Amino acid sequence: MDIEIIRKEISEKLKTAYDHIEIYNVNEPYKNILESYINSNPKNVSAYCLLAIVIESMINCSEERMYTLEKCYEENKDTFSDDEYSMWATCSAYFIFDDYGYTENKNNYKAFKNLEEAANRKSNFHQTYCILGEYYFVNELFDKASETFHTAYSISKNKKYLYCEASCLLKASKHKEGIKILESLYRYPFLEEQKEFDFSVALALGSTLLLTNEIERASVIAKILLNTDASEFSCIYDDSLLTDFLYTLGDFQYVINFYNDNEYSEDSSWRSQYFYSLKMLGQKKEATLKLESLIKEYDELICDYEVDDEFETELEKEETIAELKETIEGIKKCYTDVFEQNIKPTTEPYYDITYECYYIGCPHHDTN
Repeated sequence: MDIEIIRKEISEKLKTAYDHIEIYNVNEPYKNILESYINSNPKNVSAYCLLAIVIESMINCSEERMYTLEKCYEENKDTFSDDEYSMWATCSAYFIFDDYGYTENKNNYKAFKNLEEAANRKSNFHQTYCILGEYYFVNELFDKASETFHTAYSISKNKKYLYCEASCLLKASKHKEGIKILESLYRYPFLEEQKEFDFSVALALGSTLLLTNEIERASVIAKILLNTDASEFSCIYDDSLLTDFLYTLGDFQYVINFYNDNEYSEDSSWRSQYFYSLKMLGQKKEATLKLESLIKEYDELICDYEVDDEFETELEKEETIAELKETIEGIKKCYTDVFEQNIKPTTEPYYDITYECYYIGCPHHDTN
């Protein structure tokens, strides 16, 4: 049996499966086929890895999918080739990090050490270095992360890994090196098939150029971004990042318009920029009215909660009201800092990596 052919068959059928029942029906016969095959071919690591993701797609059962990969390890631990070990370690880490995130715990540390071992064995899978790079990035080991993403790029030639490398360098304050990579990725006009990626590259480049005082070049990119309709990928792209960039560039009217048109009542971080933008445009009266409006809104909410019987406990009610009162004081401070203390709020560029499926041979995403 050719496991790669089976994987491609599943992948093709999943393209027309639109709900859980259809996905289940596609995977069920292959689950039985793979289980039967493994019983007579327990040394086929690819079969175990495909079976684990098939089980995940069917029932989302962390115990059964990990049992499959643990069985793979027990059967093959003394005979793994470097590529087989790397495949097993990467696919296992995918499930472990999916369950536990990247925070420190025993399971995560074991998965991390397995990935390091796969890298030491010179894994030929770019996914190994992608997941390892993510681990380093989340744990703020930015130099290691940049090197690891570079290795992922050298294997796959996927430019998204170069973007991740640049983000890691910039997080490590290596602006010159990060800008060099972003400039190599930057293109305009944006390609329609990768518009979101090109937009993200441009935003990161513009923000960093501004940070290094290259205002004219940053302004050119800002105009391009403003003329780009990002609504089609707004579910992923955080449009407040563009607002931060334009605030730093001095486009205060854009900042005011953006926050007038968007509800950010649960987030106080924007209010200092908003009040400062109003101040810079000589709109203190408007700022004062906005301050009063926000305070009134929260005061009314507090009054409602004080007579609300829907809270499970009195302590929960008290804590909620205390948080709202704290928010009011935070709003007042934002206003006071800007208009009475003459403090200019600052913002730093936001750098992140791309997050994609790194399961080796995933029928849903690894369709090559």
